[in-house]
Amino acid sequence: MRIYLPGFTEDANPFGGHELILPNQISNPDAASKALTRLRWIAANASVRRLVLGKDIVPFASLRLRTLEKKQLELRESGATEREQLDATREALKTLELQVQEAERFQQQFSDLHDAAEERAEIAETQLNAAGFRIQQLLEQIKDLGRAPDANIEIPTKWDSFEDWCDTNLAGRVTLSPQARRGVRNPEFEDTALAARCLLWLANEFRSEKLHESEGSLRDRTIEQGVINAHCGSDSFEIDWQGKLCDVNWHIKNGGNTRDPARCLRIYYFWDEQSQQAVIGSMPAHRRTDAS
Repeated sequence: MRIYLPGFTEDANPFGGHELILPNQISNPDAASKALTRLRWIAANASVRRLVLGKDIVPFASLRLRTLEKKQLELRESGATEREQLDATREALKTLELQVQEAERFQQQFSDLHDAAEERAEIAETQLNAAGFRIQQLLEQIKDLGRAPDANIEIPTKWDSFEDWCDTNLAGRVTLSPQARRGVRNPEFEDTALAARCLLWLANEFRSEKLHESEGSLRDRTIEQGVINAHCGSDSFEIDWQGKLCDVNWHIKNGGNTRDPARCLRIYYFWDEQSQQAVIGSMPAHRRTDAS
């Protein structure tokens, strides 16, 4: 059982960063009770984290200040002496000082959380890059043994399994952007297997040439009969990928000069030098632009 909390979107990774409870963790009453307690803690923690300070939670200093302001107004309206009003003003000033101190403390806490999050992100990025290099090492070892890395991969024939197939079989070599993930969920294009074979070409021949800096041109490269790899030209576009704008400047397309969504295949992608993998910006439909 995987737990998805509020804020999860269709673009989010369905596997990473989500609490997982396995069957053996609820296999007996004692384990099930512990799992239930764990679920309660997760729900409580998520509820608290969604509260907004100053809106859902009112700081004590703010509440105290409102009370003192009301007291000052009552003193003025009741004709209190200047000394009484001065004492109330001094008390309000002390409360304001406390409020400033609270704000500074919260600001420091948020700054510390931000620094910790940045550190975790840097570690995760380093681990991802290391995993990519390790994948490449294993692929080279498989090739040295005279075997094809994807020889036993089962090609998907339906779109409902395509996204998982990519994540499972092409990890570290080809990845789908959020836009591409939306595109492969119930598209009109019918030949799922063709799209999968094209991604395998990106994962193997294309990626190998990029890594080894082959001299041959990738422009108008035939992938299989009627399917070529070509530069996007005026159809190129930008996407936000891991915090930076990237130019999606290549695409795989089939021939026939058709725009029928059921038969027209377009896989728009770019090469990410840092992670050394092909990133799919959009697929499998043809993008409508001013140039096409």
